[in-house]
Amino acid sequence: MRLPSGPWSTLVDVCVSRAAEDPDRGFFSYLPDGRTVGSSLTAGAVDRQARALAVVLLRHADPGDRVLLAYPPGLEFIVGFYGCLYAGMIAVPVPPVEIGRLGARSDKAEAVRGSARPKVFLTTEAALARLDGGRAVPALADLVFLASDTVIGPDAGELAQKWSAPRIEPDSVAYLQYSSGSTGVPKGVILTHRNVLHNLELIRANAFRGAPAEGERTESNVLFLPFFHDMGLVNGVLSPLYRDYEAVHLSPMAFVQRPVSWLRAISERGRAVSVAPNFAYDLAVRRIPDEQVAELDLSGWRLAGCGAEPVRPQTIDAFCEKFAAAGFSRSAFYPCYGLAESTVMVSGGPALTEPVVVGFDAERLAAGKVVPASAGTGADRVRTLVGCGQIQESVTLRIVAPLTRRVCAPDEIGEIYIAGPSVGEGYWNAPRQTAETFGIELPDEPGVPFLATGDLGFVHGGQVFVTGRRKDAIILNGLNYYPHDIEAAVRGAHPALRDDRGCAFSVDDGSQERLVVLAEVQRRYRVVREPAAPSPETGQAPRESTRPTVDASEIESAVAAAVASAQGVRVDEVVLVAAGALPYTSSAKIKRAECRSRYIAAQLELA
Repeated sequence: MRLPSGPWSTLVDVCVSRAAEDPDRGFFSYLPDGRTVGSSLTAGAVDRQARALAVVLLRHADPGDRVLLAYPPGLEFIVGFYGCLYAGMIAVPVPPVEIGRLGARSDKAEAVRGSARPKVFLTTEAALARLDGGRAVPALADLVFLASDTVIGPDAGELAQKWSAPRIEPDSVAYLQYSSGSTGVPKGVILTHRNVLHNLELIRANAFRGAPAEGERTESNVLFLPFFHDMGLVNGVLSPLYRDYEAVHLSPMAFVQRPVSWLRAISERGRAVSVAPNFAYDLAVRRIPDEQVAELDLSGWRLAGCGAEPVRPQTIDAFCEKFAAAGFSRSAFYPCYGLAESTVMVSGGPALTEPVVVGFDAERLAAGKVVPASAGTGADRVRTLVGCGQIQESVTLRIVAPLTRRVCAPDEIGEIYIAGPSVGEGYWNAPRQTAETFGIELPDEPGVPFLATGDLGFVHGGQVFVTGRRKDAIILNGLNYYPHDIEAAVRGAHPALRDDRGCAFSVDDGSQERLVVLAEVQRRYRVVREPAAPSPETGQAPRESTRPTVDASEIESAVAAAVASAQGVRVDEVVLVAAGALPYTSSAKIKRAECRSRYIAAQLELA
C-alpha cells in the first residue's frame, strides 16, 4: 500500500515533512467553549516545539523509555506526543489525573504505570500545579514530573536547534495504546511506526475515496474524543498531518454538556468530517431541541464515522430523521469496525453510500446461524444489524470457531480473526495475554499470524457484522444473547430510568444461568418498595420526600417486559441502583465484569 507523500517511514518523518512543506499551515485548533478558537498549532509550531521538548526529555530519560502523557483537554498533548516521538521515546497516553475531595484520582495512571514502567510523567503547568508538582500522587513519586508548556517556554526555538534525531526505524515502538479497562487490568498494545502508518493509509484509502483531488484542501475534521482514546489519537493527532487537513477539537465535557456544540462546529466549517461512537449520535438526538436543529447546516458533513461500540440501526434512523431538516444526508453515515490491537480501523464503508442495514432471523442468529429474515417475518423474530464495512485488500479477516480454530462456514457466527500490517506487536510486559491474542496460526493457514479480536460476528454480502464480545456472551438454554442488545431493550422501558445506564450479565446459581439486569434510576425519583411503617416514637409515617415516588415493582416489571418483547428471554432479576452507581470507563463503556463482581458481593448502591 503506497503512502501519499513519501518516503515516510516513521511518524516523525510525516511531521518534519509537513513542517518543511508548509510551516504556517494550521493543522490543529481547539474550541474550549465549543465555539471560539482558544488555541491553534501550525505544522511548523508542532515540529519546533516537539524538537525542543525532545531535547528536554533526553536529559531525563533515554530513547525507548516510556513517558506517561496525562493531559487535560487542549492542544498541549499534541506537542507532548510528538516530543516523545522526536526523542525516540514511547508515548503512553492516559486520562488526566483528577483532583477530588478525597485527593487525586489516579487509578488508571497507577495501573498503567505498573505495566509500562515509565520514567517521565508529562502534563501541563496548570495540571502539574494541581498535583502539587506530583506530590499529590505518591504512587507515581519516583517519576520525573514535567510540564511541557513550561520546560520549552520562550526558548523553544533555541532548544529546537539542539535536537539531533535519535535512530528511529519503522519497527521502532511509537506508543502504547492502553485499553479502557472495561474487562479488567488495562493492557498496552505495542504499536510501531509501521503499524500506525499502514493504518493511516488504510483510513485514507478506504474512508476518503471521492475526497478532494490531489492539491486541493480537504475538509476539517471536528472531534470531541479524548486523545488517550485510540479513535481520538489517530483521527485527531496523527491523521491530520498524514492526510493534510485541519483537526478542530472540542473538549469531551463541552460535548456532553452541550451536544449541539459538536454539530455547530461542523455546521460552521461548511465542509467537514467527524467520527464518534454510537452514543454521541444518540445523545445528539435526545438532547438537541428542534429550534437548535433549525440553526444548523449539516449539508457539508461529508462523512460521519460511527464505531468504537455497537452501531445501532435505531440510532442511524433517528439521527437521519431529526437532522434531515439541517441538510444531513443518510449517505454520510460511515459505520466502521476496529480495535486498538489493530491500531484503530479494520473495516468500513464504502464511503458516500447509505449504511448497509439487514434483518436476520433472530432465533437462528441466537443459535449461531446467519439467516436473513424472510419477507413477512414478524418484528419480534427479526434482529436488525448494521454492516460495519468492507474488508480491505491489505487486511485478512476470518470468522473462526473459538474452540477448534477452524474457519466457520459462511452462515456461521464465530470470532473475528484478523491479520495485516496494522496489527500491533502484542501487549507490553504481558507475555501470557500476548500469546492468547496475537500471532495465532490457524490450521488452514500456517505461517500467517492472526489476532484473535474477542469480537463475535460474521461476513454477509461483503460486509462485516459484529454481534458482540465473546467474553460477554450470555448463554441461556443453549442460545447466545449479547448484553448490549438486552441493555438497549431496557432503554425507555420506564420514564424513571436513566437512558443508556444499565448492565446485563448472567450468574450461575448452582443449577442454572440466571439473567440479571442492573438499571440506574434518575435522581429526581424516589423508589419505594413497600409502604413506609409508622415510627415507633411518633406512631406516624415518615415525612414524604418532595421527589415523585415510583414503585420498584412497577419499574422491574417494565424492564422485564421490554427485554422479553425485544429479545424473547426472561429476566430473572432486575436490580434498581442509584444514579451514578454503575462503573463506566473514561470512554463511556460499561464495566460489565466489575458490575457483576459488585452484584455478587452485594456492593451496589440501591436506588
